[in-house]
Amino acid sequence: MAEEFVKLEDNSSNQMQVSREKIKHVLVGSPNVVKRTIHRLHTMGYAEVNSWSKPVIAGNLGESGDVVSVLIRQQI
Repeated sequence: MAEEFVKLEDNSSNQMQVSREKIKHVLVGSPNVVKRTIHRLHTMGYAEVNSWSKPVIAGNLGESGDVVSVLIRQQI
């Protein structure tokens, strides 16, 4: 199933310069759940708390009262 989603190429025989791609994480939920998740990811060493966007009203992305916060990271 994963093979259908991502096609991996074997580049072990030639050295290619790897470009650093960005990954975007989006958290949608109640303000408390979003805040706790951001702090948990910080505790796990994944991302600094201040790296996340300020939570804003989620609108159509969530339910009534939900907020959204985004993190954009460079992949290695």
